[in-house]
Amino acid sequence: MSTFAVFGMTLDVAKAEARKKTSGTRKNVKAPGGVEPIPEAEWLALVEKRTEKIMAGSTVRQLSPMFDAPQYAEHFIELARKTIPCRDMRIRTKAVLTDAKGKPIINPKTKAPRVGFAEWLPRQDSQAA
Repeated sequence: MSTFAVFGMTLDVAKAEARKKTSGTRKNVKAPGGVEPIPEAEWLALVEKRTEKIMAGSTVRQLSPMFDAPQYAEHFIELARKTIPCRDMRIRTKAVLTDAKGKPIINPKTKAPRVGFAEWLPRQDSQAA
């Protein structure tokens, strides 16, 4: 069962998100329909500005497919850091979500524990000295 994935933000993912969220039109009362298209050069500048804002932020996305072992996720992080600008690269694992007291969060509808992504921390005793 695959349980490990890499979360973070890369320049490519930020640029794709900025392209989706940047509108290609703007309001103009004098134009038919009340909107006018934004020229491509101006739109690209808006996309670049939003990309920089996303890269400076703290939002992360799942960047990798699910892996069976954490070493594959670590290898993915190494390759990503060598090839493209990225930030906040972390390995997360699927686990039962817990509250502040350490008790599992129960879904009120299904009465089953909620499963989601939690930070993965390597065990200190498994690392060689």
